[in-house]
Amino acid sequence: MSEDALHSRSILAGYDPTRLARAQVLVVGLGALGQNILQTLALSGVGRFLLIDFDEFEDHNATRSPFFPSPAERVRRGGRKASCVAHRALAVNTAESPEIRFRETTVQRAGDGCIRWADVVVSAVDGIRARAWLSERARLHGKPLVEGGFAGPEYNFSAFSGERGANCYRCFNPATFSSMSCREYAREAARRNVIPAIQSTASVLGGMMAEQVMNLLHGDESAYGRRFSGDIRRATFRRSNLLPNPQCPGEHEPLPARRAPESLSRPRTVADLVDVVREQTAGGLIVPSEPIVLAAPCTRCRNLCQVRAGESAWTLDSRCTACGGPWKITAARHPGLTVMIETDGELDADVAATQLADIGIPPGGHVMIAAPDTTRHLLQLPGDPVDLWCLAARPAD
Repeated sequence: MSEDALHSRSILAGYDPTRLARAQVLVVGLGALGQNILQTLALSGVGRFLLIDFDEFEDHNATRSPFFPSPAERVRRGGRKASCVAHRALAVNTAESPEIRFRETTVQRAGDGCIRWADVVVSAVDGIRARAWLSERARLHGKPLVEGGFAGPEYNFSAFSGERGANCYRCFNPATFSSMSCREYAREAARRNVIPAIQSTASVLGGMMAEQVMNLLHGDESAYGRRFSGDIRRATFRRSNLLPNPQCPGEHEPLPARRAPESLSRPRTVADLVDVVREQTAGGLIVPSEPIVLAAPCTRCRNLCQVRAGESAWTLDSRCTACGGPWKITAARHPGLTVMIETDGELDADVAATQLADIGIPPGGHVMIAAPDTTRHLLQLPGDPVDLWCLAARPAD
């Protein structure tokens, strides 16, 4: 089948198959919404994807998951969403030479190298924390973001520019929570108990969000700064204009990126990173993409855990090893967060020993540097930001 014949109807509809085949799209969250978005984009011939999800399929997902795996696939791939969805999406992709990579982790831990790689970032996640993180990192890298969500038959979605001064997701949803706040932690847990999606809503919303992604890939930015919402059962649709919020706590300014010399040995710990920054900048602060939890009490037995990881990793499973969690018990530390790291003076021992991979700064990743003169930039570490991603492959004939 020739490419012209394959995409003849898409061309008549105004799509450019060559442009779509070259496009690079990051999809974060591979539940019902993420799969419906991905299915439409893959069938439309978008050629390159990075996919992120840390979760596993459950039986009830089958009613609203177009890429739900067969029993054999669940055995072969372990039932993880990222792997199963990546291989299923590759099978239906109509680009000439599609490439789909995936990671079974959280986007915060994967780091923002994947955002830098993408032409468009798609947020199909449930949690407010991940949405806020994606919004801020996309703006810092100057990348457009399409995000949305739903509960039962109700849905909403928006598209945000990567340009300086434009409104962002946090302009109208500024709240996040800290793992050190018991009250806010409980509220976030309650938020996760959302009304389940139904397939008709996932399909409708997925199609609308996929269309916005393709519009952006074709240079149509008319949806920027607007909120679209509705109810599929009542066939309602609303559109509202969003204005930048002067009190917004989010990032509104893309930052220049500077590459650390490839000749440097790859930093592994925060102490190594501080050495790299000292060679690049005279003083200043390192600002991780999220707070670092050094130690925190197990939410089940209240014993103190040694964490040394990003806040999202701690909140994903905040139990000690004795209670079935990933964190070992310690008696020598106090709870606390680190939000900035001074490059002058002596480092705290716990901060210094923290592994960069555990705070979302892998090879090829970025970290914000605030210089003494108050200017800021992103420092890109040596390495390829997608080296650690798995590549989906079609089965041999």
